Amino acid sequence: MDSPRRSLARSRTTRARQDPGQGLTQQAEHCPFPWPRTVARTLSGLFLLPRRALHLPRYPLYAPGEPRRGDYEYFFRRCHRYLSCQAARFLLFGGDFLTLADEAAVDLAADLSGFWSGFYREHFPDQHGEVLRYQGHTGYRDLVAKHSGHRIVSPHPFDSAHIPAERYYLDDPDLVVRLNDKGRIGDLTGRVPRAEVLGAAAFARGLWRERWPLPFVLKIAAPSGGGDGVALCEVEADVREARSRFAGHRVKVEQLIGDIRNNFNIQLQVAPNGEVAYIGGSVQRVEGGRYGGNLIDPQWVPPRPVARVCDQAARAAAALGWHGVCGLDLLEDAEGEVWLIDPNFRLNGSTPFFFLGDYLATRHRRPQLATGYFHYAGPPVELLDRFRREIHRRELVPIGACYDSREDGVTRLYAAVVSDDDPQAIPGLVAALAARGLAAGIGL
Repeated sequence: MDSPRRSLARSRTTRARQDPGQGLTQQAEHCPFPWPRTVARTLSGLFLLPRRALHLPRYPLYAPGEPRRGDYEYFFRRCHRYLSCQAARFLLFGGDFLTLADEAAVDLAADLSGFWSGFYREHFPDQHGEVLRYQGHTGYRDLVAKHSGHRIVSPHPFDSAHIPAERYYLDDPDLVVRLNDKGRIGDLTGRVPRAEVLGAAAFARGLWRERWPLPFVLKIAAPSGGGDGVALCEVEADVREARSRFAGHRVKVEQLIGDIRNNFNIQLQVAPNGEVAYIGGSVQRVEGGRYGGNLIDPQWVPPRPVARVCDQAARAAAALGWHGVCGLDLLEDAEGEVWLIDPNFRLNGSTPFFFLGDYLATRHRRPQLATGYFHYAGPPVELLDRFRREIHRRELVPIGACYDSREDGVTRLYAAVVSDDDPQAIPGLVAALAARGLAAGIGL
């Protein structure tokens, strides 16, 4: 997600600040819509691959002291625990994927007590797939080598030092790097903010500041996620901090879009033949300057100006030979102008929540979801038992968990808090969970 480190609350309109989900509900019934909805109910179903594939749902990782290759060192700063949390988000809905995850990521349909494992197998039949477990920072490489006949689906630049390019699901694996490059977003559509891409040396020299008065946004141009590679610069101290954090990297300096009405994420499925289908859309939440999850109304469809930009970007990628899942981040300003600000040509963190339709329909007429991480000071089964009532009411829907008793004994839960046709009820539900020990945020 493309979320600056500082809150954008000062530049948002009063309407968007008071009710960030209002636009989804109000616009749903009268928006023209250019794509069919996907019929896929699993992550593997979204990729339409002819054979079973290995799914590596995380960032590449190198062992301590191991030489790093490529221009994507920024990924490897993430701690191993964070990577486990990222992988855990995608285990439940793998479908035909053989999903690779380390021991800390919890397989909800296999690793829990008899009751809870059975609960997930009962409610999500044919959606959860086989999970292959590995140990250590780089144990996934052994499993990749063992399943040599399987293509690899990876959300970010593949581990090219150890995994040959021909193993990747795309004919040209470099496409995933190119399309997720913030510095090349203008290749996809003209609806992008004014920007300038700077090499590491030019960025360090600082002469670009003569052309860029404050405020502006600095971004690492190479693919990143979760807002980690983005800095909103409003005063000189922000610029100094960003130059320290991003030193040695190719960066993008970008016009700051003020008076933001909506911060959308639109997810599309692009088939190998280039056909485009709609997965779902959401409003992104920014909390404390970082991406905090999504507000989802499953019945919502994007307005025409948003859909038009997304369609341009998806078809431009398809014309290059890319296919799979993309989540496009867009801003709508106070005048209704739409700007593409981040290309995510990979599964997005919120993608699995669009597979919850059948499960939520048993309790909700029109579910409204707020997605994100939570953390609980205890093991997963204890957490699930403690919040059994909310889970059975479909008010709390856990779809991923990470737990390692050898670390801090904290369960990180990836989940949605759900109300029925009332997004304003969600903050109260979140507060009630926190009062009983399930706090919002990843808690690293």
